[in-house]
Amino acid sequence: MPISLQATPEPKEYPFIPAGTSDRRSPCPALNALANHGYLPRHGTQITFMQLLHAIKMVYNLSLPLALLLTLAGFLTCGKLSISWAKPKTASKPDSFVPYQGHEWGLPISWTLSLSDLSARGWNKIAHDASLVHPSGIPSHAPDPILIASLLSFASDSHEAGLTLDGLAAVHAQRERTLPHRLGSLHEQVACGECALAWLVMGNPATGVIDLETLEQWFGDERLPDGWWNLKRPTEAVGLIRARKTAGKVQHMAQPQLGTC
Repeated sequence: MPISLQATPEPKEYPFIPAGTSDRRSPCPALNALANHGYLPRHGTQITFMQLLHAIKMVYNLSLPLALLLTLAGFLTCGKLSISWAKPKTASKPDSFVPYQGHEWGLPISWTLSLSDLSARGWNKIAHDASLVHPSGIPSHAPDPILIASLLSFASDSHEAGLTLDGLAAVHAQRERTLPHRLGSLHEQVACGECALAWLVMGNPATGVIDLETLEQWFGDERLPDGWWNLKRPTEAVGLIRARKTAGKVQHMAQPQLGTC
């Protein structure tokens, strides 16, 4: 009699709860999913450097150098420094799995980030036009239903019934062609890096495809896909060099489709 291989439930202490009206969210489905599950503070504010570093490293199985680079990028462009001489205190009930969440270290300087800060626009910010599921030109904190539908339609029409790396590059090029201008060098690198990380973290390593269900749950619902911890989470840490090479492939595959727009 064959053994049924069923996914074990996601950790009960980190259930998916959609963001409330007062919660802050970013243009990044990866970070929003972490907050929606409680791996980051659910309110999405006052996130510390160590909280973000630990969450993206542990949940998405990123190498320390890659997780450190991504965390630094967010904090250097959108983090807030503040000075307070208040006495250190211990929170009664931490709302994150990060061990540093329940304790304030008594240092006069703090460096924190709200997820909504990441939607700030500018040449030196992370948020960019031609996002896969967020509108261009305006700060965005939630995926656009029309762009989600377009992404899923593109994926369902493909031969693989999902998105390969080449498919992600095609969607990126399609989105950039809607702009009256090309993305700047920094934002082009960020956009291609996002495609690369989505494929490396969410793709099936055996097929090279991000399946439709995963696309809908992660990009659309902003939650971890079903069976994440024992079936879909990368078994091998996603490293910095590999991520950079994959982003370069995305840029190379998208370039011919961009023409001279």
